[in-house]
Amino acid sequence: MKIGLLGYGTIGSSVYELLKNEIVMVFDIEEKRHLIKDAIFTSSAYDIVSSPLIDTVIECLGGDSLPYELIKTSLLNGKNVITSNKEVVSNHLPEFINLSKENNVSFFFEASVGGGVPIINNLIDLVNVDGVNHIYGIINGTTNYILTKISEGLSFDEALDLAMKNGFAERDPSADLEGLDLRRKISILSSIAYKSYIKDEDIKTTPMTFINKDLMAKVKSLGYSIKYIAESIKSGNEIKIVVEPVLFKSIDLISNVNDEFNMIIINTLNNGLLSFYGKGAGKYPTASSIVQDLERIKKGIKQNIILNDNLIIKNDTKSLYLRYKDGEINFTSKFSDDAIYLRVGPYEEI
Repeated sequence: MKIGLLGYGTIGSSVYELLKNEIVMVFDIEEKRHLIKDAIFTSSAYDIVSSPLIDTVIECLGGDSLPYELIKTSLLNGKNVITSNKEVVSNHLPEFINLSKENNVSFFFEASVGGGVPIINNLIDLVNVDGVNHIYGIINGTTNYILTKISEGLSFDEALDLAMKNGFAERDPSADLEGLDLRRKISILSSIAYKSYIKDEDIKTTPMTFINKDLMAKVKSLGYSIKYIAESIKSGNEIKIVVEPVLFKSIDLISNVNDEFNMIIINTLNNGLLSFYGKGAGKYPTASSIVQDLERIKKGIKQNIILNDNLIIKNDTKSLYLRYKDGEINFTSKFSDDAIYLRVGPYEEI
């Protein structure tokens, strides 16, 4: 197999370490040419997606516009594609699936959700033999790491600085802290699970930046933890789908998922609850997921993803909330405009 690698950043360089005997061309900015000694370097990505020598393209660039054009061109040129880019996948999933089928190639994106957690391909297999009606969990290692450190007594800013120093947060962490990263990931998972494309911009999203150590301490004193959760639940043709901080009892399994680890919980019709746990951040766990996808391609496996149904997004589920104002907290289901509310949950019904 001859591989072209798009992007030599944190993830791309790790993929290169693992697969350098199979990578024949690498694209990145000219300033990185000296870092890549054993492969042909190019400063034009189109050298890779048009090369007749390359049969599989691995995209690790991030962003949307350029990766979209490169993935689309690769598929049209009869090349398999593997990507870790949740933004481009969530924005163009139906098109990529159709192009891969039309051109008899594979399109894999395990690394786009959950880092090293093997969720995407397992979910695809599940929905082809079983029904899924509920997904929730921690799907962002950066925010879970920050919340863990706040629960240990650090301020929000101190926890964020530590996440950056340890390589779990980007220099601009806004996509994580504002929930954009989680929104893209739950869009991908829910689209697969419910066989209906869900645009990430339609998902209700609450940032986690209001959480501080005072609130965290008060919540802990009541026997709860705060986790930044992505969740979707389906009933008939209606779906509730949100990204928001949620309270869980301290004895719950998900409350004890800490640092950069992720946990994704899926409720199936026949097999009940299934939990997927592992590192959701870090270059090597993500690179490992990419290599796993490559092994599937070598075995001739093609994904069987179906996106047919149209779902109605519903956002008026009744739930119990914790109300926080002026240092005081209490539980309520009634709202006023001048307080912070944290849902107690997961959702149990629409």
